[in-house]
Amino acid sequence: MDKVSGRLTVFFEEPFWVGVFERISEGKLSVCKVTFGSEPKDYDM
Repeated sequence: MDKVSGRLTVFFEEPFWVGVFERISEGKLSVCKVTFGSEPKDYDM
């Protein structure tokens, strides 16, 4: 069975909130950066 792990890091980078999604699967790292905006809503997360 393959092991998959993931992590979401959210930080404020003036003037926007930014999320970085990281996934490790089969020893490979995949990363995606998402800019949420200056005042993200709950459904944006």
